[in-house]
Amino acid sequence: MPFCVEGYTPQSRTILDKRTNKSYSSISFTTMQLPCFNEYRNLFYNLDVKIVPENIYDLLTPRGLAYWISDDGSKHNTGLHLSVYGFSNSDVDKLMFTLQDKFKFRCSIHYNRSNKPRIYIFKESMDSLISLTRPFFVKEMLYKLGL
Repeated sequence: MPFCVEGYTPQSRTILDKRTNKSYSSISFTTMQLPCFNEYRNLFYNLDVKIVPENIYDLLTPRGLAYWISDDGSKHNTGLHLSVYGFSNSDVDKLMFTLQDKFKFRCSIHYNRSNKPRIYIFKESMDSLISLTRPFFVKEMLYKLGL
């Protein structure tokens, strides 16, 4: 890992989901604070507030979408939720419209029990979403696509 300190060992752990009584494994790591990351911080933060940059349409690629789903996505019925809890309503709209316009996905905004927004990608867009993003998934994360 070129962005971690020399000799760094990723941390692994197993978590028990008390709702389902299933165990899940996770691996985490920490990168060094390097100037090469400042460009991205400046794009996605304004005075320590998370934002969606105006040029998100140009920035979001199938690879980026796959990574986003791997982190914040969850299979829901026949579609997929993308958690966007940390963004303003206008930024959530910007993300949803990018998914609709750039990738031609049918999606809408849903709210969880805590009234936090999620973008829902409907069943009729799932085949397109899967073919677009699957090449960038590690096999352990394919469950997020229902595979």
